[in-house]
Amino acid sequence: MENIVNELIKLNQRDWFDIGTVVIPIILSVLIVIQNIHFARRSAILQKEIHNREWAQQYHENILLLYNTYYEFTDVIVSSGFSNNVRCGNVNAATGWLNNLQTLKTNILRRRDLAKLLFERKNPELYNIIKMCFEGESTIIDKYITYIVSGKLLEISEDAWNTVCQIMTTYKYNYTWLSQNKKEYDKFMRLCHSEELIDIEHAIEKDNELHNYENFDKYFEEYFSVDKLA
Repeated sequence: MENIVNELIKLNQRDWFDIGTVVIPIILSVLIVIQNIHFARRSAILQKEIHNREWAQQYHENILLLYNTYYEFTDVIVSSGFSNNVRCGNVNAATGWLNNLQTLKTNILRRRDLAKLLFERKNPELYNIIKMCFEGESTIIDKYITYIVSGKLLEISEDAWNTVCQIMTTYKYNYTWLSQNKKEYDKFMRLCHSEELIDIEHAIEKDNELHNYENFDKYFEEYFSVDKLA
């Protein structure tokens, strides 16, 4: 009798062992599947957060690029020697900046199109302001380039030099001598101040007015809020 009981116990233990060998792998597989699903969801959330963060960074970089275009424009106008080379009729120095001016115009028009993508629907008021400023600056550059390549600057410069150097012809094109003789310098500057130059100067002044706080900066404030970037 005792032997029969022992055999039954062994048989029962074997059944549980067999069941365990079948059930445990299934349980482990289910746990692995659940773990993989959880990991995939966390990975998707993380990828989305990274994407959103990168998109937000690129978005604000584009807005900063649009905002800084005015300063890039004024920097190129100053660096080109507009106040000196053009007003003084220095044709060679002014001509040397034609490529830079054309590149600037191309960049401005591209950024106008970028502003259209970003703001035409989302913030049409800001888009219209940017469009007006960028197209105005593009027009200024066109007038600047035309004034040089049309030969008008050369013509005015030649007439001015011929007038101030009627007696002392050896000083023609000598800007060092001109700068050291105030009377002749003032006379030369007046002769070089053409209608075309006055038109460009007025256009630059108007552009500067369009970029004051009330007309320009205040519309960008919401995009540079520290709270929104945090």
